[in-house]
Amino acid sequence: MTTPNMDTTPMPTTSLPSVEELLQQIQLLTQEVTLLRQQQQSTTSSLTSQTSTQPSSISAASEVHPVPVSHAAPSSSAPHPQIKVSPPEPFDGSMEKAETFLSQLKLYFYGKGITDNFQKVICALSYMKGGTAGKWAHEKTKVIDSAQFQEDLWNDFVYEFREVFGDPDPSNTAKHKMLMLKQGKQTADEYVASFRALVSDTGYNDAALVDQFKAGLNENLRNAVYYVPDMPKTLEGWIKWSTRLDRQWRQSDAFNKSVTSSSSPFLKAQTTKPQPRPTPSNPPVFSSSRSTVAQAKQPDVVPMEVDSGWKSVKPLICFKCRKPGHKAVNCRSTVNINAMTHDELADYFGKLHLEGKEQEQEDKKQDF
Repeated sequence: MTTPNMDTTPMPTTSLPSVEELLQQIQLLTQEVTLLRQQQQSTTSSLTSQTSTQPSSISAASEVHPVPVSHAAPSSSAPHPQIKVSPPEPFDGSMEKAETFLSQLKLYFYGKGITDNFQKVICALSYMKGGTAGKWAHEKTKVIDSAQFQEDLWNDFVYEFREVFGDPDPSNTAKHKMLMLKQGKQTADEYVASFRALVSDTGYNDAALVDQFKAGLNENLRNAVYYVPDMPKTLEGWIKWSTRLDRQWRQSDAFNKSVTSSSSPFLKAQTTKPQPRPTPSNPPVFSSSRSTVAQAKQPDVVPMEVDSGWKSVKPLICFKCRKPGHKAVNCRSTVNINAMTHDELADYFGKLHLEGKEQEQEDKKQDF
């Protein structure tokens, strides 16, 4: 039986440091630590002395050269200071009020410092009352608990809100409203405010907006803008001149009304019309002697003509036969024009006309 070959080469031995060498290393390390501590203490004391001996120079330098304070824009996550804002009006589902409701909610969130999306949705649902909006809000509250940790909760809510209550075609709606918008009895400022609210949704360029703006102005105001020395060509120019001229005209009109309605005695003296002089109403004088005496006493009296009152009296005409001189009650004629036809009336009045001419000719002959 053979035995395996065993390597009998001796292992190299590592010599360990002696006790004296270890003590020397410990002394060196201790000296280095002591030196570092001394350096640290000297540095600290020098800084302390500089701070205590030069406080005035530091304060003076800070006064002469103040440290600029950077006004960084507040982050979206930083809470806003609460201010007093009006709450949004309750929304009932009306399409015309949908965007206004969202704008009011946005202002309310800013004023109250509401930044959490879940709180925004809860607040919006609380102001949706009545009509279709109340029913929709009721259905949303049933599933709101499961969505409270959703990241885009508010954006999703706004999207669904506009899909249900928003205008499906806001551009055409704005164009139609702008086409129908007229100034009427409004001031130019009121008309401009209504017009500006529709500008962004129409998508019109400036030239088209100018045409629409001019079409809605009152004719007199539009003509007044045309007469200015440098007629405007842009929308802002038309707005500037129309509002200015409208204000001036209203100020002038108010001033004129205040002047005409004034209670000043001097103004009344200018506007009072002279009263006509009364005429005497004395009875006519028929005696020559009395007439002379009356004229002597009252030289301004004009003698009255006896027959002057009868000249304006029309002759009496019979309603039955249409002849002058008597009434229908006393008429002896058998003719009754009320029972005649159209042709008979024409023939009858023709004869009366001829008889009247013959009578006039005979009267003229008798006068000569």
